[in-house]
Amino acid sequence: MADIVIGTAGHIDHGKTTLIKGLTGIETDTTKEEKTRGLSINLGFAYLDLPNKQRVGIVDVPGHEKFIKNMVAGLPGIDLILLVIDAAEGIMPQTKEHIDILSLLGIQHFMIVLTKCQTVDEDLKELVKEDIREQLADTALKDAPLIETDAVEKIGLDELKLAIQDLAETIPEKTVQEVGRLNVDRVFSVKGFGTVITGTLIDGTFRVGDELTVFPSGKKTKIRTIQVHETDKKEAFSGQRTALNLTNISKDEISRGDVLTNGAALEATWMLDAKVSCLEDVKFGFSLWDRVRVLIGTQEVFARLVPIGQERIEAGEEGFVQLRLEEQLAVKTGDRFIMRAYSPMVTIGGGQILDAVPSKHRRFKQDVLDSLKVKEEGNLDHLILDFLLNQQAIVGSLKDICDYMNLPKETVQGMLETLLEEKLLIQLSETEWIHVNKLQQIEKMIYQELETYHKAFRLRPGMPLEEIRSKVKQFLTPKQLDKLVKLFVEQGVFQLNNHRLSHSDFKVELNKYQEKVKNDIEKKLEKSGFTPIKKEELEALDAKNGRDVLEMLEDQSVVSLTFEYVISKKYYLKSVDLVKDFIQKNGAMTLADFRDMTDSSRKSSMLILEYLDEKKVTKRVENTRELMEG
Repeated sequence: MADIVIGTAGHIDHGKTTLIKGLTGIETDTTKEEKTRGLSINLGFAYLDLPNKQRVGIVDVPGHEKFIKNMVAGLPGIDLILLVIDAAEGIMPQTKEHIDILSLLGIQHFMIVLTKCQTVDEDLKELVKEDIREQLADTALKDAPLIETDAVEKIGLDELKLAIQDLAETIPEKTVQEVGRLNVDRVFSVKGFGTVITGTLIDGTFRVGDELTVFPSGKKTKIRTIQVHETDKKEAFSGQRTALNLTNISKDEISRGDVLTNGAALEATWMLDAKVSCLEDVKFGFSLWDRVRVLIGTQEVFARLVPIGQERIEAGEEGFVQLRLEEQLAVKTGDRFIMRAYSPMVTIGGGQILDAVPSKHRRFKQDVLDSLKVKEEGNLDHLILDFLLNQQAIVGSLKDICDYMNLPKETVQGMLETLLEEKLLIQLSETEWIHVNKLQQIEKMIYQELETYHKAFRLRPGMPLEEIRSKVKQFLTPKQLDKLVKLFVEQGVFQLNNHRLSHSDFKVELNKYQEKVKNDIEKKLEKSGFTPIKKEELEALDAKNGRDVLEMLEDQSVVSLTFEYVISKKYYLKSVDLVKDFIQKNGAMTLADFRDMTDSSRKSSMLILEYLDEKKVTKRVENTRELMEG
């Protein structure tokens, strides 16, 4: 059975607080000012035990126009709304604004509670009920059950509890997620315990001992104890009204509007991408740079509106916007919010976040609009593709995708495998994925780099991989590049020889002068045998072509021992065989042993042996060399 939270809504003095006290016995007006003025200013909290023993949380939100932001603060995490209407007054202006807010916030489950029924005669009550149905005919409450009550006279309360119980059984269980998230709505200090906060756990799970991050400040704290409905618990789950006793943080370091999480999926942001709706009965629409009040979670911040893809969003219309915030927020994609005018403070619309940490957009760029439309549609496969395509990195990690989607690892892996079968993604490793369009981008980038290289160095067999790594290091790690190069070679896009990459159709073609230089170099190295030759000596054989031809021959018939000396590859391989045979027979070899075997100088022998050490054929042990293991 789902843990649910019930909220109240309705015009001032229509009996919300009295109704809750009648249902629960709990007084939710707790401050002296609230009791004196007879109206709710802050959020009030209670819990109700249903006939089937299920305990549900109740949030009593204020109804007065001045306290709308407190009302909105109580709505995140609420599953069922009791719209409270006085039988003597019917629907009032504040009732209508509450209905607008509830609709904009995506609340789906409603009950209409007619209060103070014993204070009116039957005919008036029936007229009020008829008017309610007529005014709500085009709203989400058109089919909501209506329960008649009088909390003072204890009439209708049992029927209301049964109706709540029946509706609660239809509300699905919330998705279980490891990462918990809570919007702080109250902060206070308890003598002997320290800082206590309350809020509805809107995602995941919190456990005693969890380390929490406070957003947007980034401060760290730990959970000492947890209470759910005044009962100590070891853990709290999504959907539960929760009180947390926190350690290592003072009351002054955390405030209403902050967000607590025990994971790394949140990030403070100065901008939000959103789909918004402008209410039909407002006197003005949304224009560029309009200053608005954004009510999200338990926080109110000011923001500037930037319509995307259109000049204005008129009354009754929907559209995409980017909100440029005046304070940082920490929210998630999918969160809903309300917008109120800067002045006068009236509700003008609301919306849903499509990207919680966007970059700044150009207003009429088509790919920006396409991306926002994908996010609006909410198709999970398309959202993954959109994330991988539009993130800055070429390769996306499984963790980043899970954090962005706010879904468990197992669920995301299943979707990734489906996209892989549809050839929309490429899997680089167990935890690394790349969009096929990004793959094409990096292929094109490497192709262009090679094209430039081939034109500049026509006799070189390809660009060294190390040089390519330096060109793409801001996009790819060396391991990621190696995996992509392997994939490209398997696909026949490029060819790789001796750690040099080239176009698949690239060939080194020598003219007759270059062919002569090639033969001269190889003959000179062959004649030199185990004695390395300086590169400049070989390059001098032909001032025009010598350097290019020598570079071409490296790793083919020539081996560079140092930046200065080269040797014939034939004699280098002979050196390897001689060294291995000698050491296998004798256990070790000295520089003098190698010099005698090759009839070369000490300097030549040292150049070759140090290169063998570098290539891990041998290792130096004091004044001898041994073979490297394996």
